Amino acid sequence: IETGRLRELVEERCRANAAEVAALRFLDRNYAFMERHLPVARAAPMLAATAESQNRAEIRRFADRVIERFVPTRTDVVVLLPCSAKKPYSLSRSHKLFMNAVNRRAHELIVTSPLGLVPRELERVYPAAHYDVPVTGYWDREECAFIADILARYFAAHPYRRVIAHLDGGALSVAEMAAKACGIDLEVTCRGHPASPESLRALDEALAGERRVQTDTIKGTASWQFGTEINTKGLQVRGRSMQMAVLRGREQIFSIDEGTGLLRPTFAGWDLIPEGYRVRIDEFVPQGDVLAPGVVDCDPRIREGDEVLVEGPLAVATGRAMMGADEMLRSKRGVAVRVRKVKKT
Repeated sequence: IETGRLRELVEERCRANAAEVAALRFLDRNYAFMERHLPVARAAPMLAATAESQNRAEIRRFADRVIERFVPTRTDVVVLLPCSAKKPYSLSRSHKLFMNAVNRRAHELIVTSPLGLVPRELERVYPAAHYDVPVTGYWDREECAFIADILARYFAAHPYRRVIAHLDGGALSVAEMAAKACGIDLEVTCRGHPASPESLRALDEALAGERRVQTDTIKGTASWQFGTEINTKGLQVRGRSMQMAVLRGREQIFSIDEGTGLLRPTFAGWDLIPEGYRVRIDEFVPQGDVLAPGVVDCDPRIREGDEVLVEGPLAVATGRAMMGADEMLRSKRGVAVRVRKVKKT
């Protein structure tokens, strides 16, 4: 429990007991309950090593947010790419080759099991940069159907003029299933292995003449995290991977959590997020963390680990939720929000 690996322990121990496997499957069917009580991110890597791992609420939540919340970089051309063992993907040798061939002429989507689909903008966000799976090259029928459904739902929500599949094997089969379900045409550019010179040349040639676009990682992450589209004009990312910040001029708007890839808004950052993820407190100025009895109301979408803005008659504060919305409103004790900064109003 302390290390955040309870789910992995349950999956490991239940294999020898049919009743325990059944109980886990019934629990996973109650997605709404499970999702409300799961942190939005955790420190431990997510090991997806069993058939039951595909049903984890973290996986479905990630996919649902990609489909329903995520605002992709503005372009009408998309390239589907295979995943890599190294995370984030862009640090791998193969993805450096893919990115060089694409050369910012298309939106990049990584097809992967068990998450389904990871936009390039979200490759550092939990759990996209924090999962591990056994790699065999074989995708079973249930796995293919699950990921194809995610792809089909994404294409229904985000139509493209051209869909290029730089995939082979099971990933290509999944893309073909999704394309058939959506009635779209796939352009396949693999000539053997995706990272072979022939395949990379074919990908480059397929994108000849397409205009270049700048990947908007901040807009993509903010939309996935907060469910809103923010204006990123004038925003710039500064710093190295472990200490990155988003600035407008000299003013800091967000910092980026190096462990989870999530944004941490400053007060100026919250001005860009017009609604949601607010915690309303009573008439007091927080002298430390906000305790549950002091919470009057909160956004029902808040989960443990979410960044929140605390608002009250006497003060506002930025911080991280230590409870989900349900627990925050029901609890009579405990820290509801770990406060970062306070400002009197």
